[in-house]
Amino acid sequence: MKIKLITAVVSLSLSFGASADIRELVPEDVLKQIAEETSGEAAKRNLDTITLQHRMRASSQFDEATQHILSRLEHYGLDEVALLKYPADGKTMFGTQKSRYIWDVRFAELWELKEENGEMIRNRRLGDWDSVPLSLSQDSLSGDVTTTLVDIGAGTSDADYAGKDIKGKLVLTSSQPGSVVEQAVGELGAAGIISYAPNQKSAWWKEDDRLVRWGHLSSFPQTKSFGFVISLGEARKLQQRLANGEEILFHAKVDASHEVGNYGFATAAIKGTDRAGEDIHLTCHLDHPRPGANDNASGCVSILETARTLNALVKNGILPRPSRTIRFLWPAEIEGSIIYLSQHPDASRIKANIHMDMVGGGPITKSIFRISGGPISVPSFISDLGHEIGKFVNEETDGFASGATVDFPLNAPEGGKEPLGALMEGLDMGSDHDVFFEGTWRIPGLYLHDWPDRYIHTNYDLAANIDPTKLKRAAFIGAVSAWYLANMTDDDVPAVLTMLERNALARTSELLERRLQLSATDAAASADVHFNVERRKVHSVEHFATLTEGDHEAAMTFLAELQTLIAAPEVTADAEINETVYERNSEIQGPMGAFGYSYLSDKYGQGKIGDLRLRRYTGAHGNGGQYVYEALNFVDGQRTVSDIRDWLTTELGPVPLEYVEEYLVALESIDVIRKKE
Repeated sequence: MKIKLITAVVSLSLSFGASADIRELVPEDVLKQIAEETSGEAAKRNLDTITLQHRMRASSQFDEATQHILSRLEHYGLDEVALLKYPADGKTMFGTQKSRYIWDVRFAELWELKEENGEMIRNRRLGDWDSVPLSLSQDSLSGDVTTTLVDIGAGTSDADYAGKDIKGKLVLTSSQPGSVVEQAVGELGAAGIISYAPNQKSAWWKEDDRLVRWGHLSSFPQTKSFGFVISLGEARKLQQRLANGEEILFHAKVDASHEVGNYGFATAAIKGTDRAGEDIHLTCHLDHPRPGANDNASGCVSILETARTLNALVKNGILPRPSRTIRFLWPAEIEGSIIYLSQHPDASRIKANIHMDMVGGGPITKSIFRISGGPISVPSFISDLGHEIGKFVNEETDGFASGATVDFPLNAPEGGKEPLGALMEGLDMGSDHDVFFEGTWRIPGLYLHDWPDRYIHTNYDLAANIDPTKLKRAAFIGAVSAWYLANMTDDDVPAVLTMLERNALARTSELLERRLQLSATDAAASADVHFNVERRKVHSVEHFATLTEGDHEAAMTFLAELQTLIAAPEVTADAEINETVYERNSEIQGPMGAFGYSYLSDKYGQGKIGDLRLRRYTGAHGNGGQYVYEALNFVDGQRTVSDIRDWLTTELGPVPLEYVEEYLVALESIDVIRKKE
């Protein structure tokens, strides 16, 4: 019977899907004008400039990159071009983000020394701030030492230090400097750290031993120290020499400090007309180490190109001025978005956010382009819209690559001709979109990004790796999405509801397949959650247009009949139930984990958070970070703890109720949430 149901629903979804075309929502002439105006080459030229800067938050080089953005915005003629300033003082709280100090580096070098004619002279330079700023770990502070090297391996357990005298020495470690500094330097007296930590894991992990990875120390250090970073290949040579009994002498010098200053974020707008008080945002993050081409100069220049494209079309009278305001922002990653939203005079005016982070990786990076529609805690038709546009670009560019004649090849003359091949996703975390979706603000949107990227956070994240064609396509998707949302009216509602019906069928067929792996109780609960989400998607239209009584009734009837069709057998509840209802403390705004600062670690205790089982849990479709993020997002003053567990199960896979209870009690203990009376 279950197989027959799946077959029936899949057949229905396929028959609906055959007629899907973004041109049902956006007129073809509008698509054509946006496609022709968007330039991958213009975006790439801007990227070439930005990647010259080592763009650490609130630093002079971040400011240089910001000034380039501002100069381009002014040149393009955008409205309301401005620099938003906020204190970077190490103490001001912006919601759940503690402001960080400016990290000011004046000099840093690491030299291997050798003896010659009875004197120690410089032999090889392994680290240099001026030429390869990635060779110095972020938030390193001043130090000057001449000493020998000791290999401590991972350096994260007592066994790594057994029988080794590291006091006053430099330690060589495979871990991030921040993971070893307290034990190696703080407790055992090492003079400093040399790390060869690899970048994020993928199929190409450790394959290229030339890579120098972005290193980190704490922005709020208990133990002040410095760390240099070298490549895996260089580390292996040093380890072999040490294993052969050689004593290796280094001179390390760092002149760096934490200073008080300001964050400065570029912003601009294309002002709207009759609904100018409502904003459609496009965001990125401007910070990251040099060169930082895909991460995230690519996102920065793609939203800049979206801004140029739409503004040019409006200024030239090709497209009318949008109804809603389209606004652009270039902050520091995550912390900047928390600062911005927590200080926004009325964040409810932001109707949608389109975020781009890593959108230009060429074939050499092994990147796969993805469009994430967001979590089910913030259900919206916007995710469907983004996926429809993505599928359209996939089909057109696949046809172009295959030799067919298509209307929208969307290729840049200086770029590649490969198909986009974008994957359509739901919840995918790791950038500023997390902040906008977070339960404080619940701003729906899209997240455009690449994953994997074999060169992420390394000295080989080069401008040469970036494909102008991919930049053009990212900017096109952003421009079409923003333009549609900025101009959506009551006339667009029927087409949006048709799209939602079609996609509800496809999602329901996926639900049926997932449900086969669930217990009877979870299967019934997941169906209830699933259709709750679908109904909320329909109601999300009301943030942009009027949903007539007739349209509402038709949409609800369709979903009710579909739910009846796939109804699970009734079961007698045998699971434990927790009927506690929590609500958010409105005074604490933002996610529990930010960038360079964790509200949860600070308030609950770094030593205790490791005991929270939900943070370590991996489910069928999600990891611990996603579970805890959504657990807090689901707190709304209405759902019980058991309800939250059911929503997590539907989205990410079954999870023990006690893990959810434990995490929510921890949040209650630091007053992030409170029991509803």
